[in-house]
Amino acid sequence: MSIREMQNLISQNGKFTFIDGNTDEGMIVSRYNIPEARIEYYFIPSNNVTAYQAARSHHQLDAHIKLGRPVNESSILLAHMIN
Repeated sequence: MSIREMQNLISQNGKFTFIDGNTDEGMIVSRYNIPEARIEYYFIPSNNVTAYQAARSHHQLDAHIKLGRPVNESSILLAHMIN
């Protein structure tokens, strides 16, 4: 998956298939890593999405680390958005 395609998936619920064969529902979030000057992507599993959104609304800036796992654009094979 390209970075451009990844940007279209940010904060949308979907079903994601990863290169290791796992398929999981959840959402992709992006965060800017200031010390390294780069954008990082995290996968938030569907069972953590509500907790992630609540944590973000309470300004818990590390919610993506606690409730998700890092991913990169090459680790996602397919994505199907869920309404």
